[in-house]
Amino acid sequence: MRRCRLALALMTSLAIPGFASAATAKKGTTKTELPDCSAVTFDGSNLTEEENDYFFSNQKDISTAQILRFALGRDAILADFYTRRKGADFNADVLKIKDLAKQKGLALQMTHDLTVAENARIEQNKNHKWTKDTADTLFCRIDAIGDTATNSYNIYATSYLKGLKAKQEAMHGQVGYFDVTVNDCTISKSIDTGNRYSTVKPDPDARFLTVNATFKNTDNEGRLPLEGSLFISKDDKNFKFDTTETIMSDGYGIRLRSLNPLIKLNTKLVYKVPNELSGEVYWKPGRNAENKKLWCTYLPSA
Repeated sequence: MRRCRLALALMTSLAIPGFASAATAKKGTTKTELPDCSAVTFDGSNLTEEENDYFFSNQKDISTAQILRFALGRDAILADFYTRRKGADFNADVLKIKDLAKQKGLALQMTHDLTVAENARIEQNKNHKWTKDTADTLFCRIDAIGDTATNSYNIYATSYLKGLKAKQEAMHGQVGYFDVTVNDCTISKSIDTGNRYSTVKPDPDARFLTVNATFKNTDNEGRLPLEGSLFISKDDKNFKFDTTETIMSDGYGIRLRSLNPLIKLNTKLVYKVPNELSGEVYWKPGRNAENKKLWCTYLPSA
């Protein structure tokens, strides 16, 4: 009976993300109860054909959601297994994803992807009948995500990391006379410069997207970088923002400053974007004959 309640609690945790870690905790304690996966058969041979088919249809969404919850520091069954391993070797791809989550622009994309995976998983779980064996299988397949050897459950970390690295690489490129890098992209309701005269106050209808960028002049004479435009893609339509906020504070804007050869400029370019938009964001630096766009972040719904 207790194990049946455990299975029910687990399913509740899968349907309600915030309960992902606490669902299996004993009442009145903070210790999470996890199965001994060395004693669990979780290759599917202990399940019915229907349950195996169900797991197969859910496997990517469940694994991706657990990987991203762990990476973003959310409650996660995978995080509980990581703690139980007590410093033992853990899947390097999962840890790399967690490290990349420190970059705010990438973390916003990961948060979006987590929402997509969890919504798909919840939709699949609506009418499924769970059993004790299903619960043990699910727990131990999540545990297997942390294994260092490639298996059917941690391949999603490898695949996701590949896509994340592709976005990271797309944050850098040669644009005209300049080697340009998007160091990060952040979203905020206001811009606090530390000076009340240059602080940008909130706008109830908009947010501010800040591109932290570095320009390096690779030519043999002085060249002037230009701020360029921001593009937000939604429903197969591109919205272009080519006006930045004027912020009279060190570290913001370009202000017609020419760069000598091989000199770098690190600056923050601030664009006001409407609350009604969400989607993938690219930045196209100025003086850009090839129209090269650098990846920035994912703008969430306001």
